[in-house]
Formats: sequence, structure tokens, C-alpha cells
Amino acid sequence: MTSTTQPPPPPPPPPRPEEQIFRERRELWRIPPSTLVLVSVVVGGIAFDLGVRHPMGLLSLAAIGLTAAAGMYGGWIRGPLGRRLLLVAFLPASMLLLRDSPWLIPLNVAGVIGLLILAATVRPEPHAVTRALGRVLHPVSLAEPAGHSVDLIARSARAAVTGHDNLGRRLVRFARGLAIGVPVVVILATLLAASDALFRSWFASPFGLGTVFDHGALVIFGAALTTALAGHGAWADVRQIPAPRRFLGPTEASIVLAGVVATYAAFVVAQVIAITAGADYVERRTGLTYGEYARAGFFQLVAAALLTLLVLVGLRRYRQSSSPRLARRLKALELSTVALTLVVVGVAIRRLFLYEAELGLTMLRLSTIIFAGFIGFVFVVTGLSIAGRLRRGPLEVVLAGALILLMGFNIANPEQIVAERNIDRFGGTELLDVSYLVNNLGSDAVPTMLTDPAVARALCAENHDVDDRVIVFNWSRSRAADAYADTC
Repeated sequence: MTSTTQPPPPPPPPPRPEEQIFRERRELWRIPPSTLVLVSVVVGGIAFDLGVRHPMGLLSLAAIGLTAAAGMYGGWIRGPLGRRLLLVAFLPASMLLLRDSPWLIPLNVAGVIGLLILAATVRPEPHAVTRALGRVLHPVSLAEPAGHSVDLIARSARAAVTGHDNLGRRLVRFARGLAIGVPVVVILATLLAASDALFRSWFASPFGLGTVFDHGALVIFGAALTTALAGHGAWADVRQIPAPRRFLGPTEASIVLAGVVATYAAFVVAQVIAITAGADYVERRTGLTYGEYARAGFFQLVAAALLTLLVLVGLRRYRQSSSPRLARRLKALELSTVALTLVVVGVAIRRLFLYEAELGLTMLRLSTIIFAGFIGFVFVVTGLSIAGRLRRGPLEVVLAGALILLMGFNIANPEQIVAERNIDRFGGTELLDVSYLVNNLGSDAVPTMLTDPAVARALCAENHDVDDRVIVFNWSRSRAADAYADTC
């Protein structure tokens, strides 16, 4: 009987020398995870130095791009959702090219950092963004990721030096050579420069030891921040947020909410009386004119709304674990609280508009109006969530709303709005606060401010040096420079 077994295939021919060299080079640049972590931390440190040491503009956007690349290739941003959040982080980052307002820059940078942390923490799971926000906002979210950061860097360095990481060992040897060679070269160059004036002139540099130290400190701090982001990524892999302990029951929660509802109901009644009874009644009862009464108490009302939001968030889980009858009672109390708080937020916004109508618009007043409106949006989302009308988690909707509001605030150019509002109302009169406009508004509002003669005289009397280098390009600064050139 004959065998049907096929003979083994012949062995492949040995690779040609050029193919072998190509494979070796490809293996050399295939960076292992341990070295990727270390390289991403160094890149993050350099990016932080670039972003901080220069005016916000093109270079800052490039620095954020370097940080994003470090997160992608360093492995602390993983999965399609993490990558999408990383791309979303470039929306507030791009506003650094558009706006130069000191009110907007911190908000944009905070938005970028928050989205980077969320991108590092999110994992493929149901309600991924809500769970990631829960990890970030957990009480141990500062201490525990720090421990994972130190452990991650230690393990990566150990693997790069002692493991099978050829590129890591080469980088370590390169760093060791620099550590020995740089001091030798510096001492030798210093001695030769001291002996020859022409040779010394070649090394004239605006960078002193203080500048080098400043850059080094910023790189180290930025590397620490990048390490912390990597620690958040490692922490999210192993950390399961335990369910918080319940110290109250549905009955106690009902009492708390009933007290809040009664308090707000009394406040709403007071507002109705103030509107219907007239100015004489208000002045007789309070000793204030109706205008003084209507303009007072904005910040207190906003603080009360924030406190109410914390109460609703803290008591939310008691309705989910109670009997159907208690759950309906808690739901009715929560919805009543939301509705009455929205009335309070509306009263607060109205009072600030009355205050602005008399004294003019400032960045602080405009920002607080926008913030109060956002609080109202949060309460609307909370009410829809309590009523079961949201398809997404409330935290996700609030986060998306905050991002949309931030982008809209940037595009609307709030400094220009403040300048236009005040010049339209008080321009050409002594009521125009020229000092506030000149000293508190920046490049975003310069073209508008130069349309008023009094403000233009004050602005043109000052020295305006605009950094016009391409690497720090900013659209508002460029427009301001052109406006100064045309007007002054």
C-alpha cells in the first residue's frame, strides 16, 4: 500500500545580505513598550517646556501634539474611545491659536488636561466615559495613580536597561556618554574661550545658566505630569471603584429633600411678593431701594444652587435602592427641587443683568452670567436624568455641554463683546471706563477698542511689542498688531 504523505516543503532560501540588514534595522526601530514609556515621558517634559516658556500660539499647539503622540506611543492612551477623546482634546487646544485672553487661556488648557486624563483613564466597557469620570473623581484618584506612576517608570527603566531591549540599552549608553562627555567639553571650551577672544566670540549666547536651569526645571515638571498621566492609564486597568457605603436611608433622604423644597418654595414666594407688591413694599420691609434689592445676592444664589446640586448627586442612589412607593416620593421631591432651583438660577441671572445695566459689562460679570447659565443646563440634565428621559449618562451629557460651551465662548470672543457693549453704551461720555478697557482687555478686543477715540489715545500712548515669530503665531495678536499699525 503506497503512502500518500506529501514530502516536506524545501526550506526557504537564506535571505540576501541586503534583506538581512533591512530586517535588523526594522527590529532596531521597533521600540519595545518599556522604552516607549520612557521616551513618551521625556517628550511630554519637552512639550511642557515649549508650551510654558513661549506665548500661547502655534508652538503651544505643537507641544500638545507632542504630548498626544507620547500618550499614543507610550501606551497610556489605548482603545478607540481613548483615541477619539485625544482628538477631541485638540478642539480647546486649537483655541490657543485663536484667542489670547487671560480669561480663556486657563480654561482651554484645563479643558485639554481634563480630556487627556479622561483619554488615559477610559477603557472599553459599558458606560465607559461615566465610569472613567468616576475613577478620576474618586477620593483616591490622586494618591493611587501616583504609586502606579512610580512603579511603571521603575519597571520600564529596569526592562530597558537589563531586559532584551536593544534600543533601550543603546539609549542608556548614549545618555551615559553624554553625562561624561558634556562636562569635559564645557570645561575645555571654557578654558579655550578664556584664552582667545575670537574663539570666545563664537560662543556668545543669550542663554545663561539661569535659562538652562529654568528649561531643565520645566522639562522635569512636564515629565512628572506625563508620568502622572501614564499612572492614570495604569491605574484604570486595575482599579475597580467600590460602591460607596450608605450612611442614610430613603427616609432620611426624603427629609433632607423636603427641607430643601420647602426652603426654595419660601424663596420663590418672596420673589413673587417682591414683583407684585411693588417698590414701596420692598423698601419698607428691607430698607433698600428696589434697584439695590434686585441687584444684590447673585453670588449667594449661585452658591445655593451648587449646594443643591451636591445634595441631589449625593442622594441619588437612595431612590434606586428603595421600595417603589419611597422611590416615587423621592423622585417627586428631586424633580421639585430641580424645578425650584431653576427658578433661583433665573433670579440670579436677572439680578446680574440688572447690575450690568447700571454699571456696565466686565469680563467677570459676563463670565458669571455664562457660568450661571451652565448651572441651569446642569440642572436641566439632572431633571431629565431623574425623569428617565436621557439616553446617555448625565455626566457624559454635562461633559459634552461643557466642551460645547467652552468652544462657543472662544468663538464668540468675550473680550470683544465686553468692549463693544461698553463703547456702544458709554462711548464719547465720561461714563466710559477707559482704564478698565485698557488695563483688563487684551489682544482679542484691541481692534474694537481702537474704534473709540478716547480708548485709542490711551492704547497708542503705550508701547506695544508684538512677538510676530511664526512659531508663536496667534490670530488675535496678529490682528491687534495690524490694528495698532493702522491706527497708532
